Amino acid sequence: MKTMLLCILLSMSFAYVSEKTGWLEIDWKLVFIPALLVLQIIIIGTALKNRYKKH
Repeated sequence: MKTMLLCILLSMSFAYVSEKTGWLEIDWKLVFIPALLVLQIIIIGTALKNRYKKH
């Protein structure tokens, strides 16, 4: 879980830096929408796992 979040954070920060320095032209809608969907899926999945572990 932490490693996945770290990977997402690193890729987002790399994308941000490269866009600011002008290395890459990034359409932020194409970056953020899939990242947010993946984050939501991860969060919901872990919440469901934790809920079923307790029972």
